Amino acid sequence: MSSEIFPPVPTETARAARSVFGRSNFYLATGDQVNSLFSGIILEDPHGRIHKPSRSQAMLYLITIFQYVETLPDNSAADALRLRTDWKYALHLPLTYPGLSASSFCEFRKWLLSDRTGEQTLQTILTRLSEVMLVTGKPCFSLPSGDIVRKVCLLSRLAMVWDSIGEILGVLAGKQPEWLRTVNLPHWYERYGNHQKTINLVARDSELEALAQQIGADGDYLLKAISDAHDLALANLPEILGMKQIWKDQYVLGEGKISWRKDACAYCSSPIHEKGFNEKINRTGTERRSA
Repeated sequence: MSSEIFPPVPTETARAARSVFGRSNFYLATGDQVNSLFSGIILEDPHGRIHKPSRSQAMLYLITIFQYVETLPDNSAADALRLRTDWKYALHLPLTYPGLSASSFCEFRKWLLSDRTGEQTLQTILTRLSEVMLVTGKPCFSLPSGDIVRKVCLLSRLAMVWDSIGEILGVLAGKQPEWLRTVNLPHWYERYGNHQKTINLVARDSELEALAQQIGADGDYLLKAISDAHDLALANLPEILGMKQIWKDQYVLGEGKISWRKDACAYCSSPIHEKGFNEKINRTGTERRSA
């Protein structure tokens, strides 16, 4: 039996990827070298807290790196894994692979940040992948593995709060347009109303954190306005309840002021969710759901 983690690239994936991308493409070059990236690495959690098969863990390590390379938050990374041929080539997946939920990426990073062995494994993979990046013209990694994980967390957290408030404003515009006009702030349309516009995720961390703070203040203002309306139907909208939980996780409220949780969200301080982390991955070969 082969000791390699990844089986050969499926024929259909290889044909489709090579017809579009050249051999110098970063993801194709990664796919060609992927087993050597994990040579000698034992993908096991010494504390027994996770039970994912080794290939699934290997995929999550690489997806974390891909997110950093492209500044992709979790939802965008989930779309890329589901839709992009180059990612599927890099991970030796069939074209029909349905992808993973964005929450599985978050849960994996949470484990990485709590486990020194996982962080060291990521550092080893980053070092080995630097050779591929040199060949394909990509800039090499300038941050240690822990900082890369925290950067991806920042991108994903910011995208989450931005998407949440944008979604709620859309719901309110449809269900409570007159009430929304009475509380609407002038800058909301510019910040959240243009669905073709995306936040600048390649900005410096200080700028991203400043934007997160501004979004937090907008959300806090909106939630207070909803509370002051004394309208149970409005307050109990699923989107509003979901936003309340997101704001609780991502911000700290003290002395009437709301502050972005700069180092990590509240979710990261809670125990690792075994069920979430061991979420079923639609796998090929012998990979199965963990017990």
